[in-house]
Amino acid sequence: MPAAAQTNRTDPTQASVNTPPFGADDLLWMELKAGDVQLTDTMNVYSSRSGVFVPLGEFARLLDLAIGVFPAQRRAEGWVLAPDRQLTVDLNSRTATLPGRRITFTADQAAIYADDLYVRLDLLEQLLPVRLRADTAAQFMELTATEPLPFQQREARARRLAQAGMRPDDAAGVRVATPYRLFSPPAFDVNVGGQLTRDGVNQASRYDIRAAGDLLWAGFEGYVGSNDDGDISDVRVMLSRKDPRGHALGALGGTRAGLGDVFTPSMPIGAAGFGGRGVFYTSAPLENVDLATPLNLRGELALGEEVELYVNEVLQAAQTSPVQGRYEFLDVPLAFGLNTIRLVFYGSQGQTREVVRRINFGAGQVEAGQFRLRLGAVEQGLTVFDVGERSLANSTGEARLVAMAEYGVSSALTLAAGVARFTPEGSEARSVGMLGLRASIGPIAAQLDAARDDVGGQGATLGLAARPFGVSILGRHSEYSGGFIDETRQLGVSSQAALDRASDLRLDGQVGLPGGSGVPVSLNLRRLERVNGERVVNGELRASAPVGRFYASSSVALEDERGGAVSRQRWLGASDVATLVSSRLQLRGGVSYELSPDARLETAYATADWQVSDTNALRFGVIKALGPQGETSLQASNLWRAPRFDLAVNASYETEAQEWRIGLQLGFGLSFDPFDRRYHVTRPGPAAGGAVAVNAWIDENGDGLRQPDEPGVGGIVAETPSGPVTTDADGQALAVGLGDSASARVRLDPGNVDDPFLVAGAPVREFVPRPGGLAVIDYPMQRSAEVELTGRLRRADGSTRALAAMGVELVPENGGAPIAGRSDHAGVIFFEDVRPGVYTVRLDPEQARTLNIRMVTPVQVRVPATGGFVRAGAVEVTFDQEAAR
Repeated sequence: MPAAAQTNRTDPTQASVNTPPFGADDLLWMELKAGDVQLTDTMNVYSSRSGVFVPLGEFARLLDLAIGVFPAQRRAEGWVLAPDRQLTVDLNSRTATLPGRRITFTADQAAIYADDLYVRLDLLEQLLPVRLRADTAAQFMELTATEPLPFQQREARARRLAQAGMRPDDAAGVRVATPYRLFSPPAFDVNVGGQLTRDGVNQASRYDIRAAGDLLWAGFEGYVGSNDDGDISDVRVMLSRKDPRGHALGALGGTRAGLGDVFTPSMPIGAAGFGGRGVFYTSAPLENVDLATPLNLRGELALGEEVELYVNEVLQAAQTSPVQGRYEFLDVPLAFGLNTIRLVFYGSQGQTREVVRRINFGAGQVEAGQFRLRLGAVEQGLTVFDVGERSLANSTGEARLVAMAEYGVSSALTLAAGVARFTPEGSEARSVGMLGLRASIGPIAAQLDAARDDVGGQGATLGLAARPFGVSILGRHSEYSGGFIDETRQLGVSSQAALDRASDLRLDGQVGLPGGSGVPVSLNLRRLERVNGERVVNGELRASAPVGRFYASSSVALEDERGGAVSRQRWLGASDVATLVSSRLQLRGGVSYELSPDARLETAYATADWQVSDTNALRFGVIKALGPQGETSLQASNLWRAPRFDLAVNASYETEAQEWRIGLQLGFGLSFDPFDRRYHVTRPGPAAGGAVAVNAWIDENGDGLRQPDEPGVGGIVAETPSGPVTTDADGQALAVGLGDSASARVRLDPGNVDDPFLVAGAPVREFVPRPGGLAVIDYPMQRSAEVELTGRLRRADGSTRALAAMGVELVPENGGAPIAGRSDHAGVIFFEDVRPGVYTVRLDPEQARTLNIRMVTPVQVRVPATGGFVRAGAVEVTFDQEAAR
């Protein structure tokens, strides 16, 4: 690059209005950066004894400011950041005007040169909200904004998206249709286990089989489980349809509907959700919960698996064994607003998987004029195929009918009504009706519900929630009379005396620590008073946070019961810590204890998980039960993860009883491959959630359909909710176990593809996952081109010159997003990864409007199917000064 020269200088004090205070030999090409953002690698800058001069027009275009330069009139006009902040720079009067300011400058501070208005740095800092530092030796200029500039505002929006778990291009995700079919080959999960013991008494052989797919234009889910003797003890089946857009049943609407072994919806007061054979329907959003309706999480849990529930990164509960092949968490504590629910599943040999959901917990308001309905009808506790022993409480077969309706009166008020017919445990059948209001009162969400049954009982509940200073506060209070039974406030248990009143308080927030980090903390308090005088108070404080290399969770709980035959108070606690010693070795340990009335340790455990290789893992553990009947259990297991199955050997030894057990467990899946139309044995998971198949190929004829002779593209990484998968040499990949949430996203990354000229469409695909459902993502790729255009400014005399920082877009004729480019200091505009096709060239609409420039003649670019380098000619523009005025 040319260096600054020291010849042909003009004394600034003697300079005429037509002579700039620099010459052609003073040209420098400078890189312009704002922090870590490179605005341009080359900008024409002149450096002389008078100072450093920047082209105002090019500089404004780089910052996306609406300022145009009119060389013939020796002036610049426009506005800075907002239309009411008008800027005018007039070289004839040597004045610049801004709202409320008039700046006078000298001839050696600004000059017209090469069809731009060059401004010295000290004057430029007065005109624009910037500070500039120029290093002429390094040919580098650093910009510091004193107000957020347009490019910084875009970056801030991108950061907000990232903090919300999204990326800037997430909104452009392409929806992949997953219609229900008459029949689809189902996916299967199979778990088989056996156990040998020293005395031969507690030997066991168990299995469970899950199947999921499409049947009769609905999603089918089936489960068969055995007891320890290998006899079938549980069978469940369900047909369901799901659509978060509200068309689950076509013209009948709905977000989810089901037939078979289902659960009824829960009322805000009165009947709780209950399982049985029957039907259900809802048109409510799938990921929304209101203040008075408990969140009950249920799902599939395989043999030998354990599951932990985290709410906003705080450990809330755990389940160590399946019940009828399921896990169940009732009345999950939520914070007011958006909650992140994380279910962490642990296999018996230390393998882990996660399911993440985001639940919006609020007042339950409905948009004005909108109507929502929730219905359920079951035979309590019975299954479609009544086999084995009934293990559900209240398996009476009594009918349970629930209907809930909500209507949005306005943006701040919703009406609710509901009726139910149910039989509480240990009581007679009853009918109940309720009315309610949901409202927003400033920053406070409120919910009021009143109910009455046909046996003389009545009740009312009020819930309030707010989030002051970043702390979620939820309070609920209920009053009852006449023996009203509210199952929702007793976690589904109502065999005890009826409630007289109930109160709940829940706080969720973060406690700040030195260094700026915070610890998520959750506090739950509940007080129940019964008609027989009994009073129960339960409280729990939980916290979970990383501490150095450790992740620690701790809780303190209060159990206080007064009245009747029982009067006791206990303070309990538990602490757990996990840490990675290395990338392949994890240690976990914990204790549970009683703080009062007798301070003592109750249990302690420690485990070590060693990932010996990618296919082999070891677990060693010890569990110590303390107290008068203490017991120590030593455990060891080995997991072999083959490409098509998991095989585990488990051993345990009870030191005091001198009992040993040895178990063997095999788990595998069967998944139908849509590409070769046959089943493949896979590792476990295909029936537990949705699946996605990626089909990537070089679309040589551009028709979007893969022909037999079109080659696949290997090495494309598909980031899925269950982890990344990579396409093989045929361009195909399959990911299973994607969960059953309202939606799932897959991001396709071709960064590992060897051919840099291959390009594809949108990287993000969105679909609705469901167990056994398969979404096929076609990913046609084409050879791209490198396109070169030249930006030229046509002068009034018909001559042209290169125009820097000019925004240009290539608009595909067949539709699609425009491709943006910007000219460099020499006016060259370079586009990479341009797909084959015909493109219309247009100016950046915002820049053209604000600077009042227009193209002289239309320009079209043709990119051949073979790609390569395309030199597409010049884009000539002219400034429209009259339009600017």
